[in-house]
Amino acid sequence: MQRMLEFSGIDPQRFQARWVSGSEAQKFAQIVTQLTEDIKALGPNRKLRDAR
Repeated sequence: MQRMLEFSGIDPQRFQARWVSGSEAQKFAQIVTQLTEDIKALGPNRKLRDAR
């Protein structure tokens, strides 16, 4: 998966896969909040801009 993301111009750190049950709303909220913070810390996805 990492190679495919890199080939597509997406930084692999911008992708995360998690399993959350429909009954785990609090866990889902925590994961989304953490993912949002992680991506904001990375800044803009330069790989797509540099490829143009």
